[in-house]
Amino acid sequence: MNERIRALRKELNLTMEKFGIRLGVGKTAISKLENGERNLTDQMFKSICREFNVSEDWLRSGHGNMFNSSSQDELENLAIKY
Repeated sequence: MNERIRALRKELNLTMEKFGIRLGVGKTAISKLENGERNLTDQMFKSICREFNVSEDWLRSGHGNMFNSSSQDELENLAIKY
């Protein structure tokens, strides 16, 4: 899972510090998650999925799309509408 956290952060083009700020933790915590020095808690898992619209299945197993497509479609529809 640590590789997927790093891949997500890079896909979002966020530094460890900015990624951590959005999750309420410091860059050291993100570094330890990415390097496998710390396990991902259930709370952090849920926070990542909620904050970045990440698919729980992808984050857990690597299967499927990185992001939830339904929310992305809703955002695109709102952008077109407004």
